[in-house]
Amino acid sequence: MSMQPLFYKKIVPLNRERHKDLYIEPTDSFAFASQSNSLYIAAVEFPRAMVEYPIVFGTDGDGVVFPVVLLGLKNKQNLFVDKKGKWKAEYIPAYTRRYPFILASSNSNDEEQLTVCIDEGYPGFNTAKEGQPLFDDQGEQSPILKQAVDFLRDYQNQTRLTTEFCNDLVQLGLLEPVQANIEMKSGNKFAIGGFQCVSREKLKALAPEKLQGLVQSGKMELIYAHLLSLNNIQSLMQKMPEEKK
Repeated sequence: MSMQPLFYKKIVPLNRERHKDLYIEPTDSFAFASQSNSLYIAAVEFPRAMVEYPIVFGTDGDGVVFPVVLLGLKNKQNLFVDKKGKWKAEYIPAYTRRYPFILASSNSNDEEQLTVCIDEGYPGFNTAKEGQPLFDDQGEQSPILKQAVDFLRDYQNQTRLTTEFCNDLVQLGLLEPVQANIEMKSGNKFAIGGFQCVSREKLKALAPEKLQGLVQSGKMELIYAHLLSLNNIQSLMQKMPEEKK
């Protein structure tokens, strides 16, 4: 991987020999995500995520566009994780729910080249037999590991579909840079930017056949979910702790 994914500390391939005695003790704490102010979101998640989070589009170092949910309005601020590590929303993004497992690929996008990895830095991993084992006595995947791997593979498929959706937005020229100006009750003002949104004007100006294509493919629903979700920026402002001017 070219970049260490958010909140993963020590990613290593899952190995039957190296990890044969490894157990995982599940926890409901999301403290590991407490300093993430945005997270990748797959297109399939838009209908549920739009209810609680603003959905915008970011760009990586190679210029690839991808969707994210905003979790905070400042750097290292996640307004959805409280001091006890509880996630304060009905829907928790899949990016977070897959942790501490992840699929990694060095240079290929082919599914055959993907490797199941874990974050050895996850505090829930142990050899004290606390929780559930990752492998059974025959060295086969345990039920909890099978469930995690199935989740990862489905997630990987959804990221491919999401990439196709984002490529369509780029090819149709629908995205534009956006900056949100925030003013707190205290009078403090700041701006957040570095993301893109679909332009309603550019969407309206599309040729009828292209609009029809978006509707028939179901991608128009995703666009509207994104646009409607932007109202949640106001909700994020209300979650912001007041600061003295």
